[in-house]
Amino acid sequence: MQRILLFIQILISCWEVWICYELLYSTILEKEYLRKKDKALIYANILIWGGLLAYNHSLLFFSRGILYTSIALTGLCVCAVVKRNRILIIGMVTLYYSLVALLDFFVAFSSMYYLRESGIDFKTNVYSSSTYIQAILLFAARWIMFMAVMLIKRRLSLHRRELERYAYPILAMSMVFIIIVKRYQFDLSGMSEGTQEVNGYFAGTSLIFVVSLVLLVSMGLLINDSVRKQNEILTLRDEMQNNWYQNMQDELDLERIRVHDVKQHFVVLQAYEKEKDWGQLHQYLEKIAGQFSETKMPVCTGNRIIDLVLYHKKQEAEQKNIEWKLHAVKLQNLPMEEHEIVSFMGNLLDNAIEACERMEGGKKWILIRISRQKQILNIEISNSIGQAPKEKDGELISSKENKKRHGYGSKSVRRIVERHEGEIFYRIQEGQFCVRVTFFDMDLKQETC
Repeated sequence: MQRILLFIQILISCWEVWICYELLYSTILEKEYLRKKDKALIYANILIWGGLLAYNHSLLFFSRGILYTSIALTGLCVCAVVKRNRILIIGMVTLYYSLVALLDFFVAFSSMYYLRESGIDFKTNVYSSSTYIQAILLFAARWIMFMAVMLIKRRLSLHRRELERYAYPILAMSMVFIIIVKRYQFDLSGMSEGTQEVNGYFAGTSLIFVVSLVLLVSMGLLINDSVRKQNEILTLRDEMQNNWYQNMQDELDLERIRVHDVKQHFVVLQAYEKEKDWGQLHQYLEKIAGQFSETKMPVCTGNRIIDLVLYHKKQEAEQKNIEWKLHAVKLQNLPMEEHEIVSFMGNLLDNAIEACERMEGGKKWILIRISRQKQILNIEISNSIGQAPKEKDGELISSKENKKRHGYGSKSVRRIVERHEGEIFYRIQEGQFCVRVTFFDMDLKQETC
């Protein structure tokens, strides 16, 4: 029976180390790029240290020295594989093992009352010897941790590059948990040895409260920092869109100046023509030919900013062999800032153009409809697609390689729409994608274009 129990303890301890690596695979380690010697090192860490952990549990339920050794050995193995950003590695490993220790304390405190009611001594059956009761408690703690790690892997899409800026906060949080471990170890030891009143219910409840409080505060700070960074990126993107618009506007203004100068050039050309000085006439024409070009920007909506964006996006689409169609009404007094219009229209059209570019075959096209019904303005952009985008929780998943960096265009559009109390919808049909934005209570004049 003891051999079976020892085997179970070894399995549980190896599972504990394995769960740690599963957490690291979803955050720091890239499993698909591991070399054979890296995998061998990881498996050696799991098996050898798992066996030693099981031996320690046969002597004592918890040892702070073993906790520190677990952190050091696993941290060294991971550092040998990754070989950079050791602060983040130590922080993640320390955070994991300290949480496992706190879960051990929680299940131990929770079991005290029931064991005492059943006439089972906690010290001899859990704290200082290897029994099936101890194995069940250890299994329960690791099962909770396993479910938490699997939830993280499923719900979160974390990557080492994104975690790097949180390396020191994660390390600080793990140090706080180490202090909590030290504090509650005294309670567990005192209750086991009889030097402290046995009150497992209070100790377990307070432990959960303290750990939850630390996690909530830490997550709140990290989320706040993430939102701040995201807003900075969105603001920078809007500024880039606005700078793009200003550059295009400057080019058009220069073009208009050149066209206006044509009148002056005609005076000179007429003089050469009257004098029949064909040589000078030819030279003058060659000289001024490259100084200006005809401005062909159509005026369709009556809003020069929207027209400017449409004009340049049309040029971009046509250069990429994308058919462009536009049906619009004339608009005046659009209640948006100029930079918002540039960001809003520019991002929607960029998404449509990029979707067409990703098509491997077939006809590429974009159709824009701008219409108004009384006080409601509708802007609808449809485009051809090769493969339907995926959805998750009602949101589209970016098909671009860097999903975290991309997608800010769509977030910027949604933010502008919500700011003006509008609504955004999309629909996916075979071979096409359509996004429609609706604004309400728009005081606009309308003409068919």
